[in-house]
Amino acid sequence: MLILKQTSVGDAIMGCILGKHCDPGVPDPSVRYRWHVDGLILDDGHHSEIRRGGLIYIQDEAICYRPRRFDCSKTGGAYSVEILNVQNTSKGKTYTDEHSRRQIKRNIIWIEVHEKEINQTLGLVTIGDVDKIYSDICDIISKHRQKPKIVQYNSVDIDGVEIEPL
Repeated sequence: MLILKQTSVGDAIMGCILGKHCDPGVPDPSVRYRWHVDGLILDDGHHSEIRRGGLIYIQDEAICYRPRRFDCSKTGGAYSVEILNVQNTSKGKTYTDEHSRRQIKRNIIWIEVHEKEINQTLGLVTIGDVDKIYSDICDIISKHRQKPKIVQYNSVDIDGVEIEPL
């Protein structure tokens, strides 16, 4: 069942009552971290794009986005950035597109990415528990940046003599 909902800027957009049920599934059942978002903002300073709602999840050391199914808007497709390239994260409540002057007044989690010579900002637009999502994403990024601990337990060479740990 589809309804017509009014956004804060006065645009009429087609929305789904049960948006989470229209979101795609994760590609692998082993994915532990996933969040439903109402939109994705991609901004590189020169061009910005606002994509429809969908699913954000962590897989293979990347933050991935898959757009909502059964949506009238066909702009943009799947997108991902490597966690290694994330420079900063923050939260905000508004976004104004510099070119169209369109304004979004919602909870937004900003992820700044520096990939090759391109600086890009991703905005995760959500009405969910923004503090929990932000905390989860920050924890994942900080854990990813930690050096792994290498532990050596009772190593034995081929003659059966125990090797002293370094």
